[in-house]
Amino acid sequence: MKKLSWLLAVVTLLASGGYVLVYVYRWEWHRAQLVGILFLALLVGLSAALVLRRLGQLEGTRRQPAGRVPEPLQRLRAAPVESPPFRWLRPEDLDRTHIFIPVLLGGGVLVSGIAWLVERLAGASARAGVEEELAASLRDIAFPGEPLVPSRAEALAAPATTSDPAVRLLLGPPAAGGPR
Repeated sequence: MKKLSWLLAVVTLLASGGYVLVYVYRWEWHRAQLVGILFLALLVGLSAALVLRRLGQLEGTRRQPAGRVPEPLQRLRAAPVESPPFRWLRPEDLDRTHIFIPVLLGGGVLVSGIAWLVERLAGASARAGVEEELAASLRDIAFPGEPLVPSRAEALAAPATTSDPAVRLLLGPPAAGGPR
């Protein structure tokens, strides 16, 4: 019975995964979401069942005596001794230059922090002057206050009376019968 339920769950998982792909391919989003939820529920259920099954197996092997287990103190004494993590921190090597690299790296971090602080202070104090200077520079290239192109009424009313040669060029030659 257990094998049949596992087989049914796996077949349903594969079928729902296939239908998710089919529905997404057909742009049937609501169906894809519903079948996707079923797929995820089956996946979580199967994963939980596998974990529980494995835990049951481990518990069964734990209950069976596997011979005499040595005492914890004997096992600790038999364990290999760890070496110190950094060679330059051994007491006999402290007078050598092995410690130079970590000190250099620590100094680099400290200098970087100080440089960051100086940059922040300089940026905060110079911001007002920089903005005023930028505004003065942009005044030269800003758009004029009046429109560049005359309105349609101005163009029809007096195309020849404008004194600006650029506007005359923009308006073109006057119509045949219009004022000159």
